[in-house]
This record gives sequence, C-alpha cells and structure tokens, in this order.
Amino acid sequence: MEVSFYLKRPNSVEPTSIYARICFSGYKMKYYITESINPRFWNSSSQRAKETGKFKEYPEFNNRLDSLSSDIKSIYRTYLNDHQNSIPTPSTFKKLLDAEIKEKVEQSKDLLQFFQSIIDQSKNGTRLNPKSGHPINPNTIKTYVTTLNHLKEFEKIKRRKIDFESIDLDFYKDYTEYLIKGLKLSTNAVGKNIQVFKLIMNEATERGLNNNLSYKSKRFVTVREKSDNIYLTANEIMEIEKLDLASKPSLDRTRDLFLIGCYTGLRYSDYTIIDPKLIKNGMLEITQTKTNDNVVIPIHPSVRKICNKYGNILPTQISNQKTNEYLKEIGKLVESLKTSTSKTYTKAGMKLTQNFKKWEMLSTHTARRSFATNEFLAGTPTLTIMAITGHRTEKAFMKYIKVSNSEHAKLM
Repeated sequence: MEVSFYLKRPNSVEPTSIYARICFSGYKMKYYITESINPRFWNSSSQRAKETGKFKEYPEFNNRLDSLSSDIKSIYRTYLNDHQNSIPTPSTFKKLLDAEIKEKVEQSKDLLQFFQSIIDQSKNGTRLNPKSGHPINPNTIKTYVTTLNHLKEFEKIKRRKIDFESIDLDFYKDYTEYLIKGLKLSTNAVGKNIQVFKLIMNEATERGLNNNLSYKSKRFVTVREKSDNIYLTANEIMEIEKLDLASKPSLDRTRDLFLIGCYTGLRYSDYTIIDPKLIKNGMLEITQTKTNDNVVIPIHPSVRKICNKYGNILPTQISNQKTNEYLKEIGKLVESLKTSTSKTYTKAGMKLTQNFKKWEMLSTHTARRSFATNEFLAGTPTLTIMAITGHRTEKAFMKYIKVSNSEHAKLM
C-alpha cells in the first residue's frame, strides 16, 4: 500500500484541503482528510509542510500526516487479517477510514476526555515513553491523575468549559491562580501541574486533535523553585552507621537499607529491592525501576557488610511513608543532625522560611542526594556520577546536588 498527500487546489492563495491518494492491490482512491494548508507552505516533493519559520506549526502538522499515513496502513492490515486476506473495495475502505479516523477525531475533541484516555493508555501499557520505548512509570501516571483532577475541579468551581480552543494566557493566569491561592500548592507543585498539562497538549497536537498553539507561548511558563533539601556528609553517614540499633529491629533494618542508598545512589524503589546475587566481582548491575536504565555500581565495603549481615537476603521493603518516620527517629539519635537548618519555599504565593533540626528533614531521597553530592565533593567526574544517578544533563545534575559556595571554593 502507498499513501501520498496532495492539495485539492495547489494554486490557491487561500488554505486548501488535503487529500490522501491511497493505492492498494490495483485500486486507487482519494480520501479527504481534516487538514488544510496554504499552498505557499506546502512542499510538493516531500508531500509535507515546508520547514519554515513562516509556518511555525510545521513539526506538529507533519507529525499528524505521518500519523495519519500510519493509521491508514494499519486499518488496511487489520481488514486483511480479519477477512482472510480478502481485499476491501474503495467504498468499503472509505467507510472503515471514516469510522476509525474521522469519527475518532470528533470523539476525541474534548480535552479532558483525551487526558483521561492518555491515562488509560498509560495504565494498560499501550502508550509508551517516546524516548525509551518502555511503559510509563506508575509514579508518573499518578502525576497525570493529580493534574487531571485539579483541572476537573477548576472547571467545576470556575464554571468554565475546558476544551482545546479555550486554552490561552487567560486560562493560564486563572488556572495557576487557582492552584496557588485555591489549593495553596507550592511553586514546584504548580510547575509540575503545568508541565504535565503541556505534555498532554503536545500529544493532542501531534495526534491532530488540537490546532491551538497558545500553550507554547513563552508566558505559558512552567515555574520552578530551587529546593532546600538536605544531604548528609560522609561523617554524618558514618555516625548513622555506627549507631547500635540491635534493640530496635525496625530502625536497624531501615538504617541498613538507607545506608545502601547512600552508598549506591539508587532511588528508594531500587535500593530497597536489591538482590545481592546481582553483585559480582565487586560490582552491582541493576536495571532501574523508574527509567529502565541499566547501571553498574561499584560496591562499597559497608554495602557488602550489610549484605553479609542478612545472609544475602535484605530486609523486606516497607512503605515510603513509614520509612521516613523511622529515619527521623534514627536521626534524633545522631548528635550532628540536631543542628538547625532553614528551608525557604513558596506556598500559596507567599515566601516562607522555616527552621528545622536537620534530622527532621531526613527522607528516603536524602540517601540518593547524599551519594551524588559526596561523590562530587570527593572529585569523582560529574559524568561518571550521572551515569549512576541517571541525570541527562550536567545542568540538571548541578541543580540536584547540594554544594555550598564555600564547598565550591574549597574544590577550587
């Protein structure tokens, strides 16, 4: 089967319809699609929109044509499989295309319904991560669900219909105001909502369901605020390791798993399910749960000691919430973690600064941040650390670690 795209009126000075010329098993047919374009932006050789700044939406436009071509071929193959390789007539095939393409497009015009379909496809595994080709991580799906729920509540409370055409800078202003003042979310939580929303809009645009590109405005910004999360120094980690917790088995097991995180740089979802049998020749090779990336990590003597302590069968993972509670109990026992530290953040549109004891800010993620920061301070090449932590850019990595100005000065 061959699918080509042509303009209905190639010499027109106004936008004109596009049709697909479909050739299959001796048949030739025209099929008009829902797209149109001004002929001056059309490349007749490539049968796609010209890559020009005068037609800024050409990437999404061409993606829609690519997707449509793929859908047409898929519908044809499905018919052959269902009818024992019997060839459909052009009239029959047109009805199939109308049912599968045009009706589907019309049914998907509702933004929130499309959002829900993305969540459903992510959950059942039919929608994959476009960069890795792997299923969407369950934690990522949770952020989708949270954002969709916020949008539904916003639509209900503000009594305004959310659809593709209504997304503009006024929507952005009102929605972020609702998140900040109505839900009293932090700046980073608001930014995450906008990030997910823009991801959904991008996917809808690529699928040909949305032509409104207002969400790509520089003013439709994904806000971010640098976090004041802590890291533990090498000495503080050593103090935790030296604690005698034999009389408190729950704290003992939690401490040991946390130490594994401090010495491997793995996420909580990974360092709590390590199979010690994967450690060979002093190296741990593991596939990370979140990214599906394969990493190789040299085993610290303390990690080997912990594995031996439990006979190569590490303690069973408990909930993240319970682990964080236990970590704070452990932190109270460490003298150096009783020092005060401040945390500044924005919530409900207000800049807030709170003082905490360092142990109060301990969490499962402290282990991973501590690993990255301590390795950096020890002089380990940044790219080497990133190969373990999974950071894609050095810029993102430098934002992640916690190195003070004085520590930078000492490194120099």
